[in-house]
Amino acid sequence: MDNQEQSMTKDVQEENANNTDQAYVSRERMNEVLRANKDLQARLEQVEKERQEQLEEQLKEQGRYKELAEQRAKELAELKPKAETVDTYEATLISVLNTQLAEIPENMRGLIPDELNTQQKLNWLSKNKALLLKPRPLDIGAGKQGGSAPETLDLTPEELETAKRFGMSPEEYAKYK
Repeated sequence: MDNQEQSMTKDVQEENANNTDQAYVSRERMNEVLRANKDLQARLEQVEKERQEQLEEQLKEQGRYKELAEQRAKELAELKPKAETVDTYEATLISVLNTQLAEIPENMRGLIPDELNTQQKLNWLSKNKALLLKPRPLDIGAGKQGGSAPETLDLTPEELETAKRFGMSPEEYAKYK
């Protein structure tokens, strides 16, 4: 502690001893304490400012700021290709989602939650798509004669494009559809 702080501490202790029966602090004493507090706060800010300047100066002398900038540039260069790949994947997911949504009847699309992101909507559709589609009547073969006819693929152009993107044949895509 410096002399000013010791003197203030001593004055406060003496006042407390003399004024034990009084429950207030005089205006002069309050102003004195507030001025001292303001002076100490200013000194603290000055010391912190000087410390920050010294730290910056040391970093400049050591050349670390260059080293740090080079490290950040290297990290950025490594992350850019990954970001481009993620953008491509996102575009593909959006395309698949739009294809899936096109298969859902217009009056049922309102049941799909809007607050979900693309991946969450695809997951939601994979779980609930059967409930949203019109049920297909069972083919009981009424009116058919002879053996069974070969099954034809009924894929939309969007589905064919999606199968092509995933490297699947239309038959494989229809099998998992």
